Amino acid sequence: MKQKAETIIGNVVCRLTPAMLIALLLLSIISCKKNDEPDFKADFSFEPLSENLIRFTNKSTGEYYWMVWNFGNGVIDTITDKNIHPETFYSLAGSYDVTLQLTNFSGTSRSVTKKISIAKDELMVDFTAIVDPANPNYVLLKNTTLGQYNSFEWRYRGLEFQNQTEHTAYFPYAGNFNISLVIFLNNIEFSTTKSVTIASDDPNYDPNLIWAEEFNYTGLPDPAKWNSEIGGTGWGNNELQYYTDRENNAYVGDGVLTITAREEQFGGRNYTSARLTTQGKFDVKYGRIEARIKLPYGQGIWPAFWMLGANFNQVGWPTCGEIDIMEMVGGANRENTCHATIHWNNNGQHANYGLSHTLPSGIFADNFHIFGIRWNSQGIRAYVGDIEYFTADISPAGFNAFKNNFFMILNIAVGGNWPGSPDETTVFPQTMQVDWIRVYQE
Repeated sequence: MKQKAETIIGNVVCRLTPAMLIALLLLSIISCKKNDEPDFKADFSFEPLSENLIRFTNKSTGEYYWMVWNFGNGVIDTITDKNIHPETFYSLAGSYDVTLQLTNFSGTSRSVTKKISIAKDELMVDFTAIVDPANPNYVLLKNTTLGQYNSFEWRYRGLEFQNQTEHTAYFPYAGNFNISLVIFLNNIEFSTTKSVTIASDDPNYDPNLIWAEEFNYTGLPDPAKWNSEIGGTGWGNNELQYYTDRENNAYVGDGVLTITAREEQFGGRNYTSARLTTQGKFDVKYGRIEARIKLPYGQGIWPAFWMLGANFNQVGWPTCGEIDIMEMVGGANRENTCHATIHWNNNGQHANYGLSHTLPSGIFADNFHIFGIRWNSQGIRAYVGDIEYFTADISPAGFNAFKNNFFMILNIAVGGNWPGSPDETTVFPQTMQVDWIRVYQE
């Protein structure tokens, strides 16, 4: 006969099997764990450091592991240091629900929510300014302003640059210099100024040089100067390539930028390439803009160094205006010829005007050449080396698109309406090498 454990509850004798004993033991352990788990409570206080800047202090008690602050203005912060006093800026007047949630090691959570009120709209104008260690006459600027505003501009050396969140400022001489960030909100200016120290003169300084890219680094194109556009939509010209942000398609090394067009399947396309722009990082109205470039070759290959109006996102093309400093369409008897063209909106219709230059011998893939324009309120002139071959009069009112700021673009397209598709004679990969780009203003 199997033995049975028995116990007395009151006057009742209970016989317990081993399985029943194990179940009671497990219940006892679970109960002890629940009872032994330290309790904790979420709480915090807050104090204004200014009308719109609030500091929060954790007042929670008990044992817990991490905290999640939700400040009610879209900012959420997860931290484990209980002694941190987070500060948050509220740019708009109104009431905000701030929640602190605690979680312990067992995954149990506690939270508390409190309401804060902000009396008026405000901005916290700020920016970073870092001297580029590789190019000590250049300062990397970044707008870190908190709050909502209409527009902004950088001011230094008597120059003004609009709405470039990241901007590279050039200081040719040694000394201390002031940089101002001016924010515009409803016709009111808010500003802050910082000082930077430049250790030495630039031995290569040209007094009219306002922007330069010398490509004296290694890796992807400098994100402070360049955007890498991505996609394979045909780009309005039935182009065949997919633009990527990979080093396979755009890489800086040995003092040059190399844009490479490849025959490969990617993004639903059979070719890849790169398209770089300075949109939102540098734009200019008038001056001398030039680059030293060695071009690719081959049927269906279409390299370009060109510009679009900085208001492209607002008004679209061709109303924004387009200045093609250099285009070349590859193929037999075409690789020795470059083209300069302007495009604009003429009473609702796309208009364009362009001219070309042909080398006396060889093709543009043989050597580097300087392609550039000289541009003022009266006209645009394009040149290769010391040969000027294109002039456009932009003084009439119908050419107002060319009296605004423009940003720069570098790319190799594959195929499209103008060059046609690659064929069996086309060799891949194809490269466009850019030694430097420089912008001058007198």
